[in-house]
Amino acid sequence: MEPISTTVIVNLTDHPGIEPEVSWILPLDALDMSVEETIEQLQALTWLTGEEYPVMSSLQSRYGVHNWGSSSSFAEFVLSLSAGGLGSLGATAIDTAVRGGLRKLRDRARGDDWGNVISEEDALSVAKSRIASQYNVEAEELTVRRSQTDSVERSHEFEFTHADGRSFGAVVGIFKDSPTCTRIWRSGPGATL
Repeated sequence: MEPISTTVIVNLTDHPGIEPEVSWILPLDALDMSVEETIEQLQALTWLTGEEYPVMSSLQSRYGVHNWGSSSSFAEFVLSLSAGGLGSLGATAIDTAVRGGLRKLRDRARGDDWGNVISEEDALSVAKSRIASQYNVEAEELTVRRSQTDSVERSHEFEFTHADGRSFGAVVGIFKDSPTCTRIWRSGPGATL
C-alpha cells in the first residue's frame, strides 16, 4: 500500500545524538515513489561530499495507518546527517544538495496544494512554535531580527535572536491550507553552522 501522506525530515547535526543545526521538513501527499525508492533517494544524500565514504548518518522510517471513520496511511522518514569535521564548505554543499533532493521529492508528489502566501503574523507564530519545540526555548523569548517574504516560493523567512546569544531561523510556507515550517536552524554559542 502506498502511503497517502509522507513527511520527509532531514536534520544536519554537528555530531549524531545532538540537536540539529538545520532541519528541513517536507510534508507531501501521495508521493509517487515506493518506500524503498524514497529511502534510496535519502541515502544518496549521505554521499554528497564526494568522499570515499558517506558522511555519518542515521535514517529512520516509519509507516502507519490511521482509522478515524475512514482509513489513511502515512510514512515518515527522518535522515540525520553529521556535518562534524566538514567545515563550512561541506555544510554549504550539504545544504544545497538537500534542497535539491527535497525539490525532486516534491516534484514526485501528486495532488499537493501548496496554497497561497499566508499572513506574516500567522507564519511568525508557526515559526516561533516550531523553534521552541525543536530547540527547547521559550517562544516569547525570540525576538525578530529579520523578516522576508518570498512571493515566488509563497513563504516567509524569519531570523530571531534569543537572550542566551543564539540565533534561530525558520522558513514557513503553506501546505494543505495550513502554515507549515519547511526549514529551521540555529547558530551562535554552542552552534557551528
